[in-house]
Amino acid sequence: MSWKDPRSRKDIVYLLLMMVPMGYTVTYGALAELCATTPRVVGMYMRQNKDLVIVPCHRVVSTRGLGGFSRGLEFKRKLLELEEALDNTRGKPIRVIRSANEFWDVVEKNGLQLHIDIN
Repeated sequence: MSWKDPRSRKDIVYLLLMMVPMGYTVTYGALAELCATTPRVVGMYMRQNKDLVIVPCHRVVSTRGLGGFSRGLEFKRKLLELEEALDNTRGKPIRVIRSANEFWDVVEKNGLQLHIDIN
């Protein structure tokens, strides 16, 4: 995959996920909504992620909790704690992006931009 020239829906999901700021999480459903697919497909893409340092798939959570993680939930929990994205008393994510509109609001609020060249 070329980050400058994404060729697949999976590439686009990864690029959007990389825009989620540290301290936030995003639901499988919100990413799915952004890419016109299903939460299950987003989950499959997360399982296929080989670049855990570059593509922060630990920031993708379910609507009811943490969801899954290829390295185990305890490792996901620790990563989210390091990023201050987890409520330590309840064990649940704090700032969860739950929709496409909320995603773009958070991205804009954090000064991130997505430039698309259609040429």
